[in-house]
Amino acid sequence: LFFPVVIIVTFLRLLGSAEPTPPAKGVLRVYGMKFCPYVQRLKLVLAAKGVAHETININLLSKPKWYFTKNPMGKVPTIEIDDVVIYESDIVSEYVDAVYPGRKLCTTNALKSAKEKMFLVYWGNNCVVNYYKYARELKNNDQEAKDAFCALVKEGLEKTATFLENNGTPYICGSQPGLTDYLLYPHLERINAIVPVDLKQIPRVKAYFDAMQEDEAVKSCRFSNELHLEFIKKYVTGDVGAYDIGPVAE
Repeated sequence: LFFPVVIIVTFLRLLGSAEPTPPAKGVLRVYGMKFCPYVQRLKLVLAAKGVAHETININLLSKPKWYFTKNPMGKVPTIEIDDVVIYESDIVSEYVDAVYPGRKLCTTNALKSAKEKMFLVYWGNNCVVNYYKYARELKNNDQEAKDAFCALVKEGLEKTATFLENNGTPYICGSQPGLTDYLLYPHLERINAIVPVDLKQIPRVKAYFDAMQEDEAVKSCRFSNELHLEFIKKYVTGDVGAYDIGPVAE
């Protein structure tokens, strides 16, 4: 397990049923779940920009009623600061990039930004969807189903390789990771850990993954393959204790 760089100051609070007091004035609070890839998106953006924040983790298999007053859908991540509440990982990440100082992560070229967003839709509808289908099969003995979903993930990664080749830069956003890279990376990390696809067989994706591994924000937010696998095996069986495995992660 890799721990946060010191520039990010977070305070983990494990929730029971009681509603927490509001964050102090000017303090950014993240409601999340440490293994959620959508929360990891936001955490990567916060790390890349050096934004201090506190974290309250929600058990998604046993959500407290008060949380629905923050996010009516009960999803994570949600942020709260000075009575302002915003949710949805891509929306929250764009907001953080817009209002906090530091390197801007959003692609400014309109056409390039549109192409990145179109690719993220493809990524979500193919690699991400089939990753979850594969993960759900971990509790079953249907090897044929697992093989089928694994093949679909690999097909999606091969098309991802083509996109990266055509993009012509080390990262999707250019010479260094940007918002689109941080939105894509969490599921790539999980695919690498859980789905038996050898990235060495898809060199362009392997090179991209390796490059992302060297990014300081990624280093501060990533989890080991072993911890990902332990979590997902518990999660797909509905084990409410899944959220508490491993050391505390902020």
